[in-house]
Amino acid sequence: MGRVGALGAAALLVLALSACTGGAPSPAQLSPTAAPTAGAVQSAAPVSLETGTDVGNGRPAVSHDGLMVRRRAVIAIHPAEGGKPGAPRARLEQTAAAGGIVLSDIPPDVLEPAILEHLAPELILALPPGSTSDEAENLAERAFGPEGSYPGVEHVHVASVLVHDLKFSVAAADPAALAAAIAEEGILSDALGNYGTSVDGGALAVTYTGPLLSDSLVESVRNGMARGAGVQPADVTLAPRSTTGEGVDMSREPEPAPEPEPEPSAEDSGTHSHEEAGDDSGSGTPATTPGADDSGH
Repeated sequence: MGRVGALGAAALLVLALSACTGGAPSPAQLSPTAAPTAGAVQSAAPVSLETGTDVGNGRPAVSHDGLMVRRRAVIAIHPAEGGKPGAPRARLEQTAAAGGIVLSDIPPDVLEPAILEHLAPELILALPPGSTSDEAENLAERAFGPEGSYPGVEHVHVASVLVHDLKFSVAAADPAALAAAIAEEGILSDALGNYGTSVDGGALAVTYTGPLLSDSLVESVRNGMARGAGVQPADVTLAPRSTTGEGVDMSREPEPAPEPEPEPSAEDSGTHSHEEAGDDSGSGTPATTPGADDSGH
């Protein structure tokens, strides 16, 4: 499959492959029991490949890094006009399963704002930890064949993104009841989207893998968990979801590409031209129409 420019991604069935192969590893930067200020929770058209991460105004301020941040290879698929996303997803999942790969969902917001500016998310899938961008390309090629050979797919893109991979725990007299109360309150789903919960002895564990979280968002979720458990926010511990592999030192990461400046619309251009014309005529000698002068006197 051929590649196109990194920020020209037109797609999004995102498959985020968990690749612990990026960024400068810093496993010692944060211990599995992170500082008290941390704590969030969770539970036929042509086909082309392209290699390319919190959306909105750009990457948030992140101090919870090291093994808590992982680099992922992602595949984004944009169905052809009139095509339905279900068929490409099914094809990709079948191809992955044949190779022993289990796919899972991940939010499209892991992509850079510059990409999301002109992409409409379609389907989001993640490959298991340890996968690489090369494996993502290989999977896409096996699923959809050479460029232009698979009907219903317009673009396929491969990119590398950063995600938070977190586990939060809090002791509780009844962890299962606490999980239900938190779910009913909705603070985690509102702040994080998808997250997972599990009962570990006398504690509730919440896991989250997705777009990077700002420190303030992490703290607000942590406060919500503590409130439900009747404890202090400092009692909610934060750790990497996995203590193996390589993490990312955010201080060494370049800033993501900025969102492109919006192009002026035809209407705006017309208005601007009209205003300029008005300014010119007002600052110079007014043009006169012979008939108009004669009729005015």
